[in-house]
Amino acid sequence: MSLLELRDLSVHYQGARGEVTAVRSVSLALEAGRTLGLAGESGCGKSTVAMSVLRLLPRNARVEGQVLLDGEDVQTMSWGRLRAVRWAAASVVFQGAMHALNPVHRVGEQIAEPMRLHGVTGSVSELLDQVELPARAARAYPHELSGGQKQRVMIAMALACAPRLVIADEPTTALDVVVQAQVLDVLKRLVSERDIGLVMISHDLSVLASTCDRLAVMRNGEIVEEGPAREVIASPTHPHTQALAAAFPTVGDPASRHVTPADAEPSGAADRPVLLRAEGLRVDYGSTKAVAGVDLEVRAGEIVALVGQSGSGKTTLARTLLGLQRPTAGRVLFEGAELPRSASGLRAYRRQVQLVLQDPTSALNPRHSVYEAVAEGLRIHRVDGDEAERVAEALSHAELRPPELFFSSLPHELSGGQRQRVVIAGALALGPRLLIADEPVASLDASVRGEILALLLRLRRDLGLAALVITHDLGLAWTIADRVAVMYRGELVEQGTVEQVLLSPQHEYTRTLLAAVPHHGVPEPDRTGTP
Repeated sequence: MSLLELRDLSVHYQGARGEVTAVRSVSLALEAGRTLGLAGESGCGKSTVAMSVLRLLPRNARVEGQVLLDGEDVQTMSWGRLRAVRWAAASVVFQGAMHALNPVHRVGEQIAEPMRLHGVTGSVSELLDQVELPARAARAYPHELSGGQKQRVMIAMALACAPRLVIADEPTTALDVVVQAQVLDVLKRLVSERDIGLVMISHDLSVLASTCDRLAVMRNGEIVEEGPAREVIASPTHPHTQALAAAFPTVGDPASRHVTPADAEPSGAADRPVLLRAEGLRVDYGSTKAVAGVDLEVRAGEIVALVGQSGSGKTTLARTLLGLQRPTAGRVLFEGAELPRSASGLRAYRRQVQLVLQDPTSALNPRHSVYEAVAEGLRIHRVDGDEAERVAEALSHAELRPPELFFSSLPHELSGGQRQRVVIAGALALGPRLLIADEPVASLDASVRGEILALLLRLRRDLGLAALVITHDLGLAWTIADRVAVMYRGELVEQGTVEQVLLSPQHEYTRTLLAAVPHHGVPEPDRTGTP
């Protein structure tokens, strides 16, 4: 008998415009000691399937079919029986650890809470040890922990009552590659040691390939492909699975390199003028050296990827390059001239160098229309000319066409990819020479990610834009960058062309980053330099 079995599961939501089917006739099974992956983009129904297992769906949901947990149908359980099952028989690791944890309670208290509710005796320190956190972490508040540490606390909480089934909903989204690998290793080890069943939900097939025994790919509420994980990912048969696999490239795979001859730098690119240069840049926060003697340059029409783990100093460096943070030492030059210190001088500089923020939802004012969001920079900088024409042109360059259709739209009415395009349009409206893009696709779905990366390449080709792309994603760097700069503990430890750095890394830290990247069926590159 399977630990978990879904039989012809369908979920319908009742809304103002009638009933909408979110999940249609899904049948799946999972054994103890095994891991099942659910892949697909936002809105495909994968989280709805997972939440159905513990009846965590909203009141307007109507469920058909059966959800059998150890042979018992969850859908027909009494509320008393369901309360006994939650945490103790099956638990959930939710996606956003920062939002799932209570910010005013110490993490040890939150791990102990389900044990108190179910009368389970156990040790918080032992649970922390199982997820490779020190016992002292129990005394910390969530904001005192890193993203990876908070995610491990969520895993410890899910294990507190020794459930036989754990559902992990996007447990590594937005984590850097090293921390992601650590979290995945913890999950794999716990499945083996505790003989539990694990349902892993993700839109990243490489994550699922490195973790799961079986994989089910969802689209529009249906399973479109299912089988052994490595077989599905290495030889996908459905076009949607193929598209998901292509969206997360393998470093070293020539087919993943999207810098085509039309995009790539021409011969003699080294003779292009340097747009932005950092010389001996240092930023200290007290005794902490956030940026430690960085030398970096971005040439006209060039895409440079700045890679490294969270906390390596990438964002502090970007803020300093933008003039938002004053350096402790060193200097920043734009077209050979040092950054001005006056407000008017910095305002003129920022017309040339624009920032694209990581999370488009947070970057946009929810009460401002698309037109207002894009026009804001024009008004701040008092740009002459027809405002509506400039807004329309910027939206068109960001591939929101016809632009007039988006003028009155509010952010919540747009998809994640459309919101990111609005943020990019706001930057383009001022006619900059250089974009500094901070994790521009970290929060986006697989296919949307590919669209935004392709957009950056087209902007470089059509407008001559240069870009400094800040990322912890080496696949992104491999896909679109000309050069890569690797940052570690505030220092740039390695720089060079994409092929030099990612295929023949010289620094141990770069090799560590590459070793942590999950692969999904495409042969890994020969680190000696041959793809």
